[in-house]
Amino acid sequence: MKIESKRFGCLEVKEDRIIRLKGGLLGFSELENFVLLDDAGDPSLPFKWLVSTDQPEYGFLVTDPGIFFKDYVFDLPQEEAKGLGVQAEGDIQVLVLLTVPSDPKMITANLKGPIVINTRTLAAKQLVLGNSDFVTKHYIFLQAASSEEEVKARTEAAANSPLAGKVPATDAGMEVEGNQ
Repeated sequence: MKIESKRFGCLEVKEDRIIRLKGGLLGFSELENFVLLDDAGDPSLPFKWLVSTDQPEYGFLVTDPGIFFKDYVFDLPQEEAKGLGVQAEGDIQVLVLLTVPSDPKMITANLKGPIVINTRTLAAKQLVLGNSDFVTKHYIFLQAASSEEEVKARTEAAANSPLAGKVPATDAGMEVEGNQ
């Protein structure tokens, strides 16, 4: 399948690489099919583009939350895991949407609305974490107790890290944390 976009150019996308996001993203419910792309400027960066194949002009900057928030953990309810067809811990990839203001040092991550992807089937869903302390705007570079060296080390480590979530099973469903 070919998709054309002013922002991302002409892309050849294999059907078996399309992420099916049930219900779309919050505010973009009509967009349910996406492809995950490396940043064209520097593929080693810990940031990826979630580009709509339905309307290719829409692309959302995402990252693995575990790269920047090592304590990021939430429970994935059993019904959500079942709806995504999750069969094993390794089936899960977690991404969060980023907001990039004019000053890139002020990039924020939406930790309250993670995107959970079954890496085996590419079925996905954006969750809203109701009972958590997470909010929609967590600074990724300006965290308490994070030095510039620590942030630089995390960013460099991300170049060697796949965007996969780590999911140990729990009785209540699944506990999900970002890749560390």
